[in-house]
Amino acid sequence: MFRARMFLIPILIACVAFVSCERVEQEMMEDAILPEAEMDTDPFAAIIESYTDWKYVQTLPAPPAEFTDPSDSGSAHGLGERTVYVNHSLKRPAGTEEGDSMMFPAGLAIVKEIMDDTNAFLWRIAVMLKTDDPAYADQAGWTYVQYQRDSEADPFVAVAGDGTERGSMGCQGCHAKAEHDHVFVTEHFQSESDMHMDPKDEKDPM
Repeated sequence: MFRARMFLIPILIACVAFVSCERVEQEMMEDAILPEAEMDTDPFAAIIESYTDWKYVQTLPAPPAEFTDPSDSGSAHGLGERTVYVNHSLKRPAGTEEGDSMMFPAGLAIVKEIMDDTNAFLWRIAVMLKTDDPAYADQAGWTYVQYQRDSEADPFVAVAGDGTERGSMGCQGCHAKAEHDHVFVTEHFQSESDMHMDPKDEKDPM
């Protein structure tokens, strides 16, 4: 009987060790996939990943060195040249007339690339996204983020907008003055002939 017990002790120790290792391994795997899962829920990450493939693209003139109106191609973001990408058409909807305010659906995203003031490298990427999230009701559904880097070799870092220390008060305060639903660049997209488009792509990408 004693020998049988002595024989069982190593087996029990081995079982406990196996279960403990399995739990540790599972916890490590959960820790490893958590950041990826969080990234998948970040709408701005998906936008940054795909915006250069959107079909609505417009190169805008750089604003003058002295400006008083933020609608002047977004001079609040800097003085370099800029390109705007939109994932839906900003053309005036059928049945509306000049002077009617244009309202945009949830899911509309606008990305503005801004070169540095000497047009040497891509300096800022400003993004605005229309949502139906009640948390952004006081911003008419819009949420904002602006990424910036100090040189072409540096990574982009979120420096303003929702989720950053600066917040989006500045973004919202400026865009609330736009004539059409917080969007200043509508006039640049009124005519399809003014846009760089892929003619084989007939639908608005979501």
